[in-house]
Amino acid sequence: MTERKKRIADKEKDKLYPYFGATGQVGFIDDYLFDGKYILLGEDAAPFSDKTAQKAYIVSGKIWVNNHAHILESLILSEYLLHSLNSVDYLNYVYGTTRLKLTQENMNKILLPIPPIKEQIKLCQVILNANSFIKSIEASLN
Repeated sequence: MTERKKRIADKEKDKLYPYFGATGQVGFIDDYLFDGKYILLGEDAAPFSDKTAQKAYIVSGKIWVNNHAHILESLILSEYLLHSLNSVDYLNYVYGTTRLKLTQENMNKILLPIPPIKEQIKLCQVILNANSFIKSIEASLN
């Protein structure tokens, strides 16, 4: 049995905290390391070669993050940073043959445009509207 499974055995669900990895929540654990709003960006095991796949996601609250994700506190609008990180072509920043890895050193080399806050808000709204429109079209096709 893994260490995490031992830690949560026989514990009530409301006493557990979300446990996150490179691509999202992977379970629960009996303690937390962070309490706040963060952006998690895959370090390894993220789909870096798939340009349409999500590599970063927002989490909030009391959480535990494993060593497969970078933990970022945003100094700009979190949603804007999220969309920006998910639009990066990571192939120039990752290395490896069987599992691509984004080191902290290479992550820090990524340059992102940072417009004024009002533009960040507008851009996020445009993306939100576009995603809603796409989902409605997909739903009508099913």
